[in-house]
Amino acid sequence: MRNMKKKLPVAIAMLIMTGVLSACQGTTAEETTAALKEETSAEENKAEAEQEAEETQTVENDKKDINIACVETTQALVDKVVPLMEEMGYNMTYQVFDNNMNTLVACNDGSVDGVFVVHRPFMESFNEANNGDLVMVEPYIYTSGMGLFSEKYDSVEDLPDGATIAIPNDVMNMDRALRILAGGGLITLADGVDQYSITDITENPKNIQLIDMDQTQTVRSLEDTDGSVSFFSHMRNAGKDFNSYLLRDADPTAYPTSLVVKAENKDAKWAKDLNNAFLDDEVKAFAEEYYGGLYEYFE
Repeated sequence: MRNMKKKLPVAIAMLIMTGVLSACQGTTAEETTAALKEETSAEENKAEAEQEAEETQTVENDKKDINIACVETTQALVDKVVPLMEEMGYNMTYQVFDNNMNTLVACNDGSVDGVFVVHRPFMESFNEANNGDLVMVEPYIYTSGMGLFSEKYDSVEDLPDGATIAIPNDVMNMDRALRILAGGGLITLADGVDQYSITDITENPKNIQLIDMDQTQTVRSLEDTDGSVSFFSHMRNAGKDFNSYLLRDADPTAYPTSLVVKAENKDAKWAKDLNNAFLDDEVKAFAEEYYGGLYEYFE
């Protein structure tokens, strides 16, 4: 606003000059004055908007009250960073959701400040389907595997013709599950496809019957199916051995996990502090002991 005060004398001078010119050019002094007032008002509004944007960004950078979403599989890890954030002056709380998709919905609509549970391709798939603007804060923290499990058979070769196998029904994790099955020779997938679905299966020599369902249900289905493609985290959470897989993903590092926030917050100090808290040596040691090697850290 101080800049606008300096512009007023100049504006007055311009009014006098334009009044003389307008008399020669057929424009009335009233019209010229109105135009200049409109221009001045627009400049004032622009300056106020820029100042408000700067103040909003400052508020986000200085944010001290943080509420994030997680699920049962990551709850213990999130809880471990709460005291670390308190030591840095933050008041951190978290909410435990019943599935991964709802955590992203809550973050995208601003109900929570961040999410710590999903991998990057899952987040990107959500953005594409929901016009979201979520980003994953770097550095990435860890990756977690996915594999084919069975409580009836000890090897892929033992699976019978017509075996029933459960796979996740969300787009990204269905693609991941199908790649695992193809890597084990159970199916063949079409060439030139970026993201696979069941319709992209070109060969199925054992006539495997795939049953798609919510990823959180895949472990529970083991009692009723011949096999299930499940996350290691869901296996562990159900009290099962996540190292007992018949097959697993070839490149789990393609599915990194770290803090997810709105794009506008990716460089905010609170977001970087929180993400880095998950890399604290004490937190990593806890994760190794509590989760038994479930999470494979990048650093």
